[in-house]
Amino acid sequence: IREYTDSIYSYEIDCIADYFKANSDIFGNMAAIDSVDVFGFYYKQLKAPSDTTSFPSDTSIYINYTGKLLNGLVFDTTIEKVAKDNGIWSSSRTYEPAKINWGESYSDLTMGSRGSSTITGFALTLWEMRAFEKGIGVFYSPLGYSYSGSGASIPAYSPLIFEIEIVAEPED
Repeated sequence: IREYTDSIYSYEIDCIADYFKANSDIFGNMAAIDSVDVFGFYYKQLKAPSDTTSFPSDTSIYINYTGKLLNGLVFDTTIEKVAKDNGIWSSSRTYEPAKINWGESYSDLTMGSRGSSTITGFALTLWEMRAFEKGIGVFYSPLGYSYSGSGASIPAYSPLIFEIEIVAEPED
């Protein structure tokens, strides 16, 4: 990619702008200049929250999510049907809502009972959300996996999309 552009990050923002245009049925007239608070991060609400109050810092919430590349390739999800439909299902994985441990700021958010950190763009998407809201976060690679990518499914310098819905705590 570096052979074709002087700025990989400008290239990524252009790719996101093209993605918004190609998906105007979802994003309307959203443009790459419509970044939310942080350059290279975009949020679109898909379903309004049941309550607009922010979560207290010691709260645990549960989410279903699907992560994908701009070309539509799904690389991760908590939803079994989505995993099966996209050829990423694994019998060794449990498909259920993920626990998110809320914090004082987006950088304090952790996932799961072990408190694993999240990539910045994922955390920023969650930070925009309220109770039982559904939305999409789109962000360029410095807010994701940057120059390293992640495994075989997320190449270096990949803008990412996360569709997230806050759901009720699963019953045991």
